[in-house]
Amino acid sequence: MADYGLLSIVPAVLALILAFTTRHVVLALGVAVISGMLILTKGHPVDTALMFLSDGPFTQLASGSNAQIIIVITIISGFIYLVEQSGGMAAFSTMATRYVSSPLKAQLATWATGIGVFFTDSGNSLILGPMFSPIYNKLKLSKEKLAFIIDSTSSPICVLIPIISWGVYSQGLIENAFDNMGQPVDGFATFLQVIPYQLYALLALFSVPVYAVLKKDWGPMAEAEQQARQQAEVSVQSADDQQVKSGRISLIVLPLAVLFGSLIALFTYNYHLHGAINGPVIRASLGTSYLIASVTAIAYYAYTKTMTASTAFNTFVSGMQRIMLILVILLLAWTLGDICKSLGTGDYISQVMNDRLPVFMLPALIFIIGSFISVATGSSWGTFAILIPIAVPVASALGADPLICIGAALSGGMLGDHSSPISDTTILSSMSTGCDHVSHVRTQFPYAILTGVTASIGFMVAEITRSPYTIVLAAVLQVALIVLMVRRQAAASPVTA
Repeated sequence: MADYGLLSIVPAVLALILAFTTRHVVLALGVAVISGMLILTKGHPVDTALMFLSDGPFTQLASGSNAQIIIVITIISGFIYLVEQSGGMAAFSTMATRYVSSPLKAQLATWATGIGVFFTDSGNSLILGPMFSPIYNKLKLSKEKLAFIIDSTSSPICVLIPIISWGVYSQGLIENAFDNMGQPVDGFATFLQVIPYQLYALLALFSVPVYAVLKKDWGPMAEAEQQARQQAEVSVQSADDQQVKSGRISLIVLPLAVLFGSLIALFTYNYHLHGAINGPVIRASLGTSYLIASVTAIAYYAYTKTMTASTAFNTFVSGMQRIMLILVILLLAWTLGDICKSLGTGDYISQVMNDRLPVFMLPALIFIIGSFISVATGSSWGTFAILIPIAVPVASALGADPLICIGAALSGGMLGDHSSPISDTTILSSMSTGCDHVSHVRTQFPYAILTGVTASIGFMVAEITRSPYTIVLAAVLQVALIVLMVRRQAAASPVTA
């Protein structure tokens, strides 16, 4: 293989810089891919164009596993949108909030329901906001607190689940990154191993009940809570702002029961047939189960006159179309990974960093870089697509644990998704709760940064210990930092504490 030296990192650096400056992930990945091809063809524009059309994103579709991932993600997207539009998710949320009568119960109920709606990040925001807003108004809890809890349980729970589109997408990136090093892995099994190292997502979820139990806040959130308590009359959103289509609980229970029943049956059948369940079998089972659940939902919605069969089918198709941008990002990310392999990007970076950066700091550095990209772009999936193909070979070359570095890349994407003012989940959390968007970002950002600090320390400890139980130490540290900040708030303004 030719030695491209410094040129080998140009595509990766361009992807990082353009993602941060333009906030357009597709543009960043596209330019990075073209630049890499120009290097490989020695600047020949015609050869570059031919390479893009013959060996670029289109080639990725020829891979059986890649095509399988795309189909599965598309079907999952259609199913989720169909169930969202039926009103079943709103009914589920209504049932979960039936016994809420105190601020502590309200916050814990919002948190638990957010975790329960684990199959959709946007649906989480759109359902929980309107359903809990009247309760929070009645209990004089701030809209900022509601938006924070919703935002903390949307993407952070989705990124941990291996059987939804988030997990399948990440598994595709992981498999491709290891394949490019000639070390094939099972994406599903590897993703499960990475879960304990997704420190930011786990800590973000963990922080919500901590704040709820302490019944105290700090920084701008404490001010927002004080203002909410002092209001003599709590303003209520207009009916138009709060209206969310609601329906019977069976509209979501039946499709989910069919989904999980099909998954269990197919997993059991394949295990007995093959003696093991690998990535392709899991993806095939997922796609089949989601398809069966979708057909069941369409038939049931038509039977109950929730929708006509034609409307339900069109809704399912519309849901599949919504994922198109994500599929483009995924194809470009796979292509960039192949180009970095051809250029020897990972080997060059490892040579440059060798003896210059302590290995234990690599996951924390990946997390910090990912955080900057995701905050700037508002895209967690785009951050995953940029970092995972780079992080895996660099980690392997430097002797770091690739699993921890993958967890750091996923965590970096999460921080931005959780706190960026241009993140879709951040925007939806503001919109669905009637909270001023600037106020939501201002009150949530300090909490996100504190969690980011804890995660950074946790990644360094994880690389030193190589222990999945690092999350326990990180959780203890998170509680200590929260208590410290709350006490500082109380000391600074005793009245508001």
